[in-house]
Amino acid sequence: MDFVIIGGALLFAVIGIVKGGAKIFFGLFMLLVIMVGASFISAAVCPLVLQKNTDEGVVYTSAAQTIMAPIANALPASGDFATLLDTEIVLGEDGVLYVGESGDIPLKSTISENIPVVGQYLASFIEKAAIPGTTLRSSIAYNIARYICEIILWVILVIALAIVRNIVRKKIFVFLDDKKHAVFSKIDRAIGAVITLVIFVALLWGAGVLIARFDDGANWAYKADAFLLDGVIAKPFMQANPLLKLINVTLPVAEAA
Repeated sequence: MDFVIIGGALLFAVIGIVKGGAKIFFGLFMLLVIMVGASFISAAVCPLVLQKNTDEGVVYTSAAQTIMAPIANALPASGDFATLLDTEIVLGEDGVLYVGESGDIPLKSTISENIPVVGQYLASFIEKAAIPGTTLRSSIAYNIARYICEIILWVILVIALAIVRNIVRKKIFVFLDDKKHAVFSKIDRAIGAVITLVIFVALLWGAGVLIARFDDGANWAYKADAFLLDGVIAKPFMQANPLLKLINVTLPVAEAA
């Protein structure tokens, strides 16, 4: 394992030196940051556009109703399931969602019983989508409308931020490629080596904690951990993995622990 660590570190360092910190940071890494950031922004903004909380309860805006109407109409309009969809959802004092005229039938168990085969799997998702004080039909229609809104806003944000990233990246690349800024170019390459080494360490520790999670002291994961710890450098390096504290595991794992 020592050879793997040394060889991998040298390989990643060379990649970092060749590509430079700017290319690594403003490449796939920055795109991933943009995509994750855009998802948080869209998830925070869309509910503000689609609904309002009033003293009488949740009120959907005209934009939300425009999207919700065809979705609600596409859901079953007759039968027992349609009756369930049009029953108001009540939040009990115990924090559980209920349906029914008396409000004493748990929503989750009702979904599991009324939807064949997949009901027990959909129950948790539908329960999270349910909004107390409204019908299940409205709740489902609203959540689908919110997802549509979030996806559209997410795509717009990713495209806009990616364009800004490309403009900034181009200016930085031109600056670093200028022979007058040779010192900055060398610093950029050194930063690139540091970034790639950090990525290499994160990959090793990430793989290590995943394997350690299944290690019971005698199975395939134990054999994999034995290889990962086989080395003068490897053993202290893998044992120093801070992620192991999150799963409360100490390497090597004792049998039947």
